[in-house]
Amino acid sequence: MQRDRKRIVRALEVYYTTGRTLTSHFDETASPIADCEVVAIALRLPPALTAERVARRVDEQFSRGIVDEVRGLLARGVPREARPFGGLVYRQVMEMLAGLRGEGETRALIVQENRRYARRQLIWFRKEPNLMWFDGPGERDDTRQHVEDALEARGVRRRGDVR
Repeated sequence: MQRDRKRIVRALEVYYTTGRTLTSHFDETASPIADCEVVAIALRLPPALTAERVARRVDEQFSRGIVDEVRGLLARGVPREARPFGGLVYRQVMEMLAGLRGEGETRALIVQENRRYARRQLIWFRKEPNLMWFDGPGERDDTRQHVEDALEARGVRRRGDVR
């Protein structure tokens, strides 16, 4: 619902600024790049690895001081209803500061909510027809090699490579 509202607002902004619909605006402003092929790549991680990464990120957020950050923002007068406080992590920290749950429970909830969010993202991206999917994290050499091999098989070359 919120996303649809943002799209409508953006379409109206473009219309009132340019006098054209958003579609015609993009048609007129899009600049095709003749000698550039865009290839969308997606990486699929095993659920256990995603869970490990999410838990590590939550631990890092707490060790970097997310709780003190929220307290500081509130102390400087940022209203509790401010939009960022409604997002993942901030919402749960706000609830913790209000006494709804302790830190351990809050961390577990943040991990759970972020894992659900990651799962929803995967489901959404699976519907994208032009994505090339690869298994494994992008920092692993074998994953990068699979991507490079697949791109080479499609005739896509690295920037700077001469044919």
